[in-house]
Formats: sequence, structure tokens, C-alpha cells
Amino acid sequence: MQTVENKGIFIYRASPVLDRSWMIYLKDQQGDLTPVGDYTVLDRDEQQEISEKKVMNLVSLLNGSDQVIALGEKTQSRLLFHRKPKTDATDPTQVIFYTFAGAGVSRENAILTLEAGVGDGH
Repeated sequence: MQTVENKGIFIYRASPVLDRSWMIYLKDQQGDLTPVGDYTVLDRDEQQEISEKKVMNLVSLLNGSDQVIALGEKTQSRLLFHRKPKTDATDPTQVIFYTFAGAGVSRENAILTLEAGVGDGH
């Protein structure tokens, strides 16, 4: 995995509180974990395995890698997103993900929340 400025790498763990939710942490060089965000699946019909692979892809992108798992064949849908506008620079970044199966309207799939500055070269 590629790191940015050697400040650490991002990892994920299942949330100890919410089902179908993962915590995103920044792991520093000493191995200490700092929570910096979370990913919560809103679509109860999505398979757990697919949800976790989406989190893996997000963490891979946060770590500066362009190596992601292709999921379109498995999901038979496209994943769309909308980044909610911030009102203040210290607000967390929130991204709403939607699935679109090719007909009708897209459905909310998940929400990603990251602390301000995370993902901008941390």
C-alpha cells in the first residue's frame, strides 16, 4: 500500500456498535489507531460481502492506490455518489452513495463520513 507523507495508512474494522457499518482508522507508524470516519450501509438488501468490498475499495483509494475490486458484474448496477456541500471547513466530509440498476431511479446505498481534511493528503 502506498502512504502519503509517511503519516500512516488507513484501515477499516467492523463497527462495534452498528450492524452493517465499518469504522475507518488512520494507523500511525507506532501502530496506534485514530478513528477518522465511518461507512454505513443503508440498503438492507445488499450482500454483506459486497458491502465490505466497497469499504475495501474506499480504504484503498484513501491510501493512494488505484487498485480496486471491480464489482459491477456482481452487483449488476452502477454506483453513483453525491458529496454533500460543507458549510464550514471544519465540517466532516459526507458522501452519499446510490445504486442504479439501469432503469427507474437510483436508490440510496450507503453513507461515508470522514473528518475534515481526511483524504486530502491527510
